[in-house]
Amino acid sequence: MWKNVKAIWKIRKKEFLFYLFMTGIMWIFGNLLSGAMKAGGQLPEVLPFATMLAVFGGVIMCVIGFGTDVFYGYDFFLRFCHTRKEFLTSSGVVTFLQSLAMVILLKIFLELEMVISHGLFSGSEATRQLEAAIKILSGYVSLPWLPVYALLITGLSCAGGAFVHRFRTRGPWILVLLWILLAAAFPRLTETSWFHETAEGIWKTAMALQLLSGLLAGAILYLAGALGLGKARVN
Repeated sequence: MWKNVKAIWKIRKKEFLFYLFMTGIMWIFGNLLSGAMKAGGQLPEVLPFATMLAVFGGVIMCVIGFGTDVFYGYDFFLRFCHTRKEFLTSSGVVTFLQSLAMVILLKIFLELEMVISHGLFSGSEATRQLEAAIKILSGYVSLPWLPVYALLITGLSCAGGAFVHRFRTRGPWILVLLWILLAAAFPRLTETSWFHETAEGIWKTAMALQLLSGLLAGAILYLAGALGLGKARVN
């Protein structure tokens, strides 16, 4: 298996390093923009702004990029007389490790931005916003959560790649449509009492159960993708 893992890593290495590089660029841009807003007497709507920007861009690149690797790599791998099990195992290991590396980088960016923001944004309003962000994020950016996020990215990319492989050219359009609908509905959903009650219930749930739920969600997503590819024909 490790021979296959090394082979897949060599194929994906350059594009993954590009994802890390672009994530770093977005983080730097976010900090520069925050500094420019501070100079203009304004405050970003969300703190830590730069890390949020990097998380959005980095995770999207990983999910789409890794999903594309699953879509194309499945056919390529099986053409060279490898089994589906070998591909799913080796690809899953590489994707998880790459996702974990991305999550660790984002964690480092967050810690750096908190230091930068404390020095950059002085004043009661900025301080309160930072303290609120720290209170909310502290429990969910601790070390035990990092592999959970990595597994969720792995599961999403595998499920997405399997979905596109199943529906071919229609697959990406269906996923884009679902993304647009979700992006349009989510802001309204956050304003409902049901959302706030659910969020409060999750917040009160023991952290160990939340971690377990995240692991199960990632595993289920990956299993769904694996089952989809397990019955897929080679194109």
